[in-house]
Amino acid sequence: MESDRGAVTLSRLAPGFVLFACRGVLSGKFYDPMVAVAQRELDAHGKLTMFVDGWDLKSVDTAFREHWTEWFKPNRDRFAMRLLVRTKLMEMAASLANLLTGLAVIKTYSSVTAWEATCAADFPAFRKGRAAVG
Repeated sequence: MESDRGAVTLSRLAPGFVLFACRGVLSGKFYDPMVAVAQRELDAHGKLTMFVDGWDLKSVDTAFREHWTEWFKPNRDRFAMRLLVRTKLMEMAASLANLLTGLAVIKTYSSVTAWEATCAADFPAFRKGRAAVG
């Protein structure tokens, strides 16, 4: 999905695993389609790992962050997020969500190599920012 300021590509890699590739600025309107993918996987498989490539993400607005933080709270024991960030602003937004959730549900990475290695450890078909599917 796309707006004039940002975009997200939503991919289901396998049961219980999703990849969100984000760029630009994400507003609150991105929440519903993104959470629909996440919730569907969580409901179907009982757990979810979200790989979020936020390398080209500049910021998220308050509504977007607040909506996700509210979703994290009841689901915090059944999901994990691996978030790749380039800016301190995005790292701080993730830290705030963790603080408000009460658990470290989001693990941030500022190294593409480290993020890819963690994603591959969780999901072995994950390679170089993409899942080897098919």
